[in-house]
Amino acid sequence: MSSSLSQQPVQTHSLEQLTEVIHFLHARGWTPATSSNFSCRLPDGQAGFLVSVSGLDKGTFSAQDFLDVDFTGQVIRPEQAHLRPSAETLLHALVYQQFPDTQVVLHTHSVNGTVLSKLYEAEQGILLKEFEVLKGLEGISTHQTGLWLPIFANHQDMTVLAKQIDPILREQSPIYGFLLAGHGLYTWGNTLAQAKRHVEVFEFLFECILKLRSHGYSDYSA
Repeated sequence: MSSSLSQQPVQTHSLEQLTEVIHFLHARGWTPATSSNFSCRLPDGQAGFLVSVSGLDKGTFSAQDFLDVDFTGQVIRPEQAHLRPSAETLLHALVYQQFPDTQVVLHTHSVNGTVLSKLYEAEQGILLKEFEVLKGLEGISTHQTGLWLPIFANHQDMTVLAKQIDPILREQSPIYGFLLAGHGLYTWGNTLAQAKRHVEVFEFLFECILKLRSHGYSDYSA
């Protein structure tokens, strides 16, 4: 990773930095095949956001592979009308609308996150508690924390899925992300650096919990 990654909100001129983060996530094995999708708000108070084009290998993803879309998921720029935004664009829109300070949304498909999402699907979430690395999530200052990470049943209709997720985002505080069962992780941040850090925190915890379970450690349901 380059040291150029700043704490400033992602804007059009820093799509290269977001692309660099995408390549980092791909190198970790968290964006297999053409999976995963990423976005950032449009700059200067414009309504909408930039989202990754659907179906591209994230190892070769470039700063030119983003589409301008509105909060209904429609492509804004006529010259991009022939391109297809991520199938999950409406979930990104939901996060931006619920959390006005959010600048970046990252969605990954790691093995650990996917396995845990199935193990805890019936519980509809995982209770993350008493791990020092929880302090890597913005606003958490002690390991003596219990954080609920919701899990939602996967659905191919994003309108249906968004309606299921919406009330949880409204009601749960704090909330830093969610899992889709058999699918992957969504997390976000008020800066690019913060969003990247949140992915790393969750992925570290997923690996820890799976290893603890293999040693007969206590369950992480509520």
